[in-house]
Amino acid sequence: MDYDGPDTLPLQPLLGPPLRVSPPQPRRPWSERLRSAAQTYLMVGLLAMAAILSWWLVKQTPILSPAAAEKPLSHVPDYEMQGFSVQHYTQSGPARGVIEGDAVRHYPDTDTLEIDGVRIRWTDEEGRVLRASANQASADNRSGEVWLRGGARVVQEPGDGNSDALEFTGERMLFDTRNGVVISRDPVVLRQGAHRFEAGSIRYEHDKRSAVLGQGVKGRMEPGSNRSERP
Repeated sequence: MDYDGPDTLPLQPLLGPPLRVSPPQPRRPWSERLRSAAQTYLMVGLLAMAAILSWWLVKQTPILSPAAAEKPLSHVPDYEMQGFSVQHYTQSGPARGVIEGDAVRHYPDTDTLEIDGVRIRWTDEEGRVLRASANQASADNRSGEVWLRGGARVVQEPGDGNSDALEFTGERMLFDTRNGVVISRDPVVLRQGAHRFEAGSIRYEHDKRSAVLGQGVKGRMEPGSNRSERP
């Protein structure tokens, strides 16, 4: 097709609003620009310091291996004491039980006390006294049981002046301090005045004043030897 018009082809005008040019922003004072730059650098510096501090804490924190975290406590005492006395008080006030010793060691893995030269004084609700002693003892804090070992001796003091003290001795005895019960499955010797008995076991309940002997009991009773039998 031939075109004899002007050298420039006619074009359709562009649609849309005309381009608006924003006026130039006024230049901020140098003090304001300096303060803005300082705030920006300060924030960047704080973030960098926080990152460095976090990295240092991670490096300094020890990492426990599973084996070390689950390692059981060894049977080693965490404290020792020379010459001690522990009292157990009732709700009414007076001490029902007193445990003394020449030395004591506490073992955290079993929560037990190992006592040298132990001495126990236990009183029932009627005021009757039961005493025990031994060369060594193991006391369980949770159950209140005390194992007497080596020259164990238990004495029931007479409640009045009309009877003799009841005493039994052996190498091993269990003293339940919460219930006032003494048990031994090892040979024991029981004495009261001139009376003497030997047995393979014993169970003594202080509240009931009852002693049950077992396993081959043998002994000797002397008439009129006890205070209650004397005229």
